[in-house]
Amino acid sequence: MTTHFGVKVLNRGGELKLTTDNYVKKSDQDNATSSEEVKLKLEKVMTRFNLNMSDFKSLSRDKFNEVLDNFISSNNFYEIKDLNSVAGIYGHYVMVLDEYCQVYIGTASRNDGIRGRIPQHWREKMYLARLDRGEYGSLHVDSFRAKDTTRIFVWRDDECTFFEDYTFNELSEGRLVAQFPIDYCLNSVMNNIPREFLHQRLRDRDLRDLRVYGKNHLSKTLERNNRRATWES
Repeated sequence: MTTHFGVKVLNRGGELKLTTDNYVKKSDQDNATSSEEVKLKLEKVMTRFNLNMSDFKSLSRDKFNEVLDNFISSNNFYEIKDLNSVAGIYGHYVMVLDEYCQVYIGTASRNDGIRGRIPQHWREKMYLARLDRGEYGSLHVDSFRAKDTTRIFVWRDDECTFFEDYTFNELSEGRLVAQFPIDYCLNSVMNNIPREFLHQRLRDRDLRDLRVYGKNHLSKTLERNNRRATWES
């Protein structure tokens, strides 16, 4: 067992960082040899993985750090080195995956606070069926491993509103996510994005998907979203 940011983490699948070999569970890889359906799913999932990895490598690290610094300072986040310092504290957190020029913005509003929530991402098991479910956006944050998270920033809720109002917490998170350029952000759920930012966020996601996956049908989606935004403006 290894300690990372002050907490003990299990070597999920024997690895502390995401690789091509451990993205899909070994049992699912083995099943692909005996099932044509599983084999096709595996090929689809790995194609998605490789395309995203190529896109991550193409991103500007300087630009990423500039965006991150501006976001952190304008939203009063601060960096922590030890998760035990935020045990029982509720609020928002930013997990930084420097190798990939990506962040994930999350919310801790129950149980052991931020200290308990972040390691849940590191422990989560991503089965092939779940990996195959995504059609839009980037890779799921829970696909990454503990040591892929290289920096952590937090915003604590000193007024104790997070535990009481889950809807408010989600909307607050959505406003933060909407501020961060989608090219550098792993958050893909759109349900909590405030209405005034939603169409632009969907359009940004479609543009990213078009660049990463080259899906021709996204051109029509972009046109539809643009028309809808024009109608509602």
